[in-house]
Amino acid sequence: MLNTIIDVFERLTLWMAIVAASLILAMSGWITYDVLTRYFLNFASPWAFDLSEYALVWITFLGAPWVLLQDRHVRIELLVDAIPRAAQRALGTAVSIIAICACLVLTWKSGVAALQYVEGDIMMARIWRIPRIWPYSIIPIGSMLMAVAFMVRLRLYLTDSDPEAALTKRASAGQETGLNDADLS
Repeated sequence: MLNTIIDVFERLTLWMAIVAASLILAMSGWITYDVLTRYFLNFASPWAFDLSEYALVWITFLGAPWVLLQDRHVRIELLVDAIPRAAQRALGTAVSIIAICACLVLTWKSGVAALQYVEGDIMMARIWRIPRIWPYSIIPIGSMLMAVAFMVRLRLYLTDSDPEAALTKRASAGQETGLNDADLS
């Protein structure tokens, strides 16, 4: 049952990463449009800057859980590889617990701020007068999903005999195609 829940969660994070990648593609389009219209037509698109700021927040919090689950984030592998397996597990467990706590605090604090945005009907003081909750609603959601991703990672450290090998295998899966075996099923 737990493995099924984790599989569903991993698929959810994959789709979120696809949305994040789509936002990156779209952002490159509207930034290119802004640059070309400024250069050739002397016409500014002030909306492009604001939209890029909002998109970067969404890209970060949509993509981060998938990146963590795939172990494709920045790590100090030299240190991890140099210590014994028991120390690797202890370090990975400690890092996961600390990260879960940090993500839950971020979820809580950004969730409180989000409620204040809604209750106060706070608008963005930008070219687009939109409710502040729209661009920033992804922060508590993404932070909670990151906490869950770290819980999945913590489970690996607590149950796998060699979690670092499993993480390395996961990080290198699909390097040729961009897909791993789970994505193909």
